[in-house]
Amino acid sequence: MASSIHGRVVTVIRNVLEWVFPILLVTTGGSTISEAVSPPKQPAGQGASLQSVFETEQTARLLAILLDSGRYVINENQELFDDPSKEHKGFSPEVFEHQLTEVFRSRSGIDLQDLSAARLPNGGRELLHSLLVVSKRVVAEAQADINRKDVDFKGFIPAVFGARVAARFTDMTGVRLKQTALAPRNPSNAPDHFEKMVLQQFADPSYPREKVISETIAKSNSLRLMFPLYTTRQCLDCHGEPKGELDKTGYPREGLRLGQNGGAISVVIPIGR
Repeated sequence: MASSIHGRVVTVIRNVLEWVFPILLVTTGGSTISEAVSPPKQPAGQGASLQSVFETEQTARLLAILLDSGRYVINENQELFDDPSKEHKGFSPEVFEHQLTEVFRSRSGIDLQDLSAARLPNGGRELLHSLLVVSKRVVAEAQADINRKDVDFKGFIPAVFGARVAARFTDMTGVRLKQTALAPRNPSNAPDHFEKMVLQQFADPSYPREKVISETIAKSNSLRLMFPLYTTRQCLDCHGEPKGELDKTGYPREGLRLGQNGGAISVVIPIGR
């Protein structure tokens, strides 16, 4: 099914964009294994183009999963970061990389330490490696905050980590990563028309958790993909109930519930990158 959105050609919304290997999606209510599928048969004369789109979708989804996996690791270590009694937390870039590698492997089946052995599209290895390098660098630069003693909130939260990583990765590679939501706290994360439309679909409680949405943009020969994000128990410390009450960051709580959609990662990548 396709429709025109401001001159763009919208690709078919699929349950699974990953067709090379199964993806394991970690959710707050457990884990859901998506079904591995094969690319559809391609019309004569259009094989290369269609193949390139599928490979670009695969790369975009893996980048979103890797960024979200990094956010997950930061989320899981919040209690450690915010312990005012400890000065040296032991959360080095190497420790972060080890935890990130395990989370990403469980969700994608890919070992970040052996990308050469993974079946990835052209350019996929380089982009995943670049995102890993940038993520570690952001953690390295946050060491002074993480290890600060006698302060119970360090401010190094998943959203901050994600914003710093996304901005640097975009500058480095030209592949845009962005965290967005219908009502973002950071104005720079405000959704554009396409992102808002997709976020409204993600916000519907009946929307299947494992579905991502993508479109191709003919004018720029690029693809954009939206990867949904869901609240965890740690997220609710700032974004849960009671709605309107100020959280530890000074923002009013949104009143979100466990497992509710809390936004998305938006990826814009040249086709064949």
